[in-house]
Amino acid sequence: MDGIQFLDLPYEIIELVLKTSSVQLNDLVSVSLTCRKLHDVCLSNDLWKVKLKQRWSSLLDMYDRKTPRQWLDVYKQRHLFGKRTLSMVQQLSSQFYNMQEISKDGFSSFSSLLDEHQHASTSVVDELMQIVHDGKIYENLTRKYYAEKVLRNIQQLHLTKKWQELLSRPPAEQRLETGAVLISQWCQPTVNIAENVISDRLNNIAQQVRYSLQCRCQDHPACRPVELPDQMSTSLWSPEQSRLVLESVNCVLFEDQGFRGNDLMYYSPENSFINKVLETRKGIPITLCILYSCVARRLGVLCEPVNFPTHFLLRWMENPMASPNQQYTYIDVFRKGIFMKQEECCAVLDIPASMGSNNDIYHSVAPQQVFERMARNLVGIGRHQSQMGDTLMCLRNALELLLTISPDDLEMRLLEVRIYLHLNINLPQVLDSLQRIADLDASRMGVVAYLQQEAEMQMQENNSSKNNKKKKLKLREDNKDVKFSVGMVMKHKRYLYMCVIYGWDNTCQASDEWILQMGVNNLPYKQHQPFYNVLVEDGSNRYAAQENMLYLDDPKVISHPEVGRYFEQYCSTHYIPNEEKRTEYPDDVAETERLVTEYYGSSVR
Repeated sequence: MDGIQFLDLPYEIIELVLKTSSVQLNDLVSVSLTCRKLHDVCLSNDLWKVKLKQRWSSLLDMYDRKTPRQWLDVYKQRHLFGKRTLSMVQQLSSQFYNMQEISKDGFSSFSSLLDEHQHASTSVVDELMQIVHDGKIYENLTRKYYAEKVLRNIQQLHLTKKWQELLSRPPAEQRLETGAVLISQWCQPTVNIAENVISDRLNNIAQQVRYSLQCRCQDHPACRPVELPDQMSTSLWSPEQSRLVLESVNCVLFEDQGFRGNDLMYYSPENSFINKVLETRKGIPITLCILYSCVARRLGVLCEPVNFPTHFLLRWMENPMASPNQQYTYIDVFRKGIFMKQEECCAVLDIPASMGSNNDIYHSVAPQQVFERMARNLVGIGRHQSQMGDTLMCLRNALELLLTISPDDLEMRLLEVRIYLHLNINLPQVLDSLQRIADLDASRMGVVAYLQQEAEMQMQENNSSKNNKKKKLKLREDNKDVKFSVGMVMKHKRYLYMCVIYGWDNTCQASDEWILQMGVNNLPYKQHQPFYNVLVEDGSNRYAAQENMLYLDDPKVISHPEVGRYFEQYCSTHYIPNEEKRTEYPDDVAETERLVTEYYGSSVR
């Protein structure tokens, strides 16, 4: 090998060297400028696919694997759109600091960015994911706060198009798997959920079923890889062969892998998300049915969803030559895949026999009805949750999802209107929705007129406040009775909750009604003392009297969705305000440093 130069090596070897993770982008640019041979090697499509995965590890899973791509172009696009996205996110705090919530039109610059390229949304979403999940849990809090808001909006724009494309297909081509993934992505916008990854997990389960099936029947046709049709209207095997497949599915899912119904946390939203069901191996009937049917389909057996009165079931045609009410066997996936005949369903599921006489309850339903049912479940969960913190977001997500799937549901549209009015957001959309309700149901004109008036009043007030928006500075020298400062992590003497201070007043600024309701008159200093705006660990925002504020011996991070709105960083004993909060309370950074050093001995431990 003596005397052999790098350029004498074959193209393939040079490419392998360049594929190593130690070779960075700048290195590749320099190498490509060296000579024609290295320039040609650096144009390798496979090389840039490797570099893309090294730089943005989850990005490849977001692209359709069947579509060929020029990975150098994808890399450039991801790099450029990523830089622009980060720059735009960093400008949001100065624009929206004074707003409790941001309307959709506040994200118009990001929407325009998506329109610049067919796959821009993939790059933008990936950059936002990188910002949110940068591995620095105590830093860049404001950037992450706004990135999450943008991510939610961008995901919905992107996913709305996917929903429209899915629901425009014939029902036989609407894959339950695809809809389940879209629901998970919609309701968990900051979680990286790729359909390719979910598909791989289901493929792995199906492969385990093949191994189990092979032990039962070595020559079963489902043991071999089969090219499945896009539209599967019936099982590919005989009833006897199909039963063997489903028995193997039951064995793998419920015995080997431990999937089960989540009885203890039945109303957790996570039970409706296919990624969480695969992760925790627990779910509710409808998601377990989707999981089961997707695995069975990969093995050539068609299991159809049935919207039974108590909960979802599956059915498969075991006796095609029998009378209609004897053809199907029903599967209760929530109860470990037990098989039932039609006449057994009511007794097993504790349904009145009179209800079972209605043959419609045994019919299969179209995928769109399954998706709609899942969205309604999430709306129900959101309506029964506490409305503190970001729990209202669960209801918003679910409503917006349901109205994407079923846009003419007027009850849900009215509920969405009321939420938008409560949050003072999306007011042009509110007026459009109210007009749609009025056009479809004249009996609602009274409530529509009232809500239209509310929306128009809010729009006028918003325009007026924009013109008169002026920050009021809070200076320590003018408020000498204020003992604590913005950024301090405290404990409430009476209610024992932990919180972080994000604002203060020299005396209580709440209404007389609130003062009476909260028993402030029972305090020794009543309302004539400083009061503090605090973010509480349970997700609520409260207003606390100074005499109730205590130092914590062991300060901790406050898990509240609005922490990033006011603070840039957590420093072991306290939070550091962002630029907007520092402008509002210019003396408090130094005062917080002084107080925590005085109490804890050091500002950072």
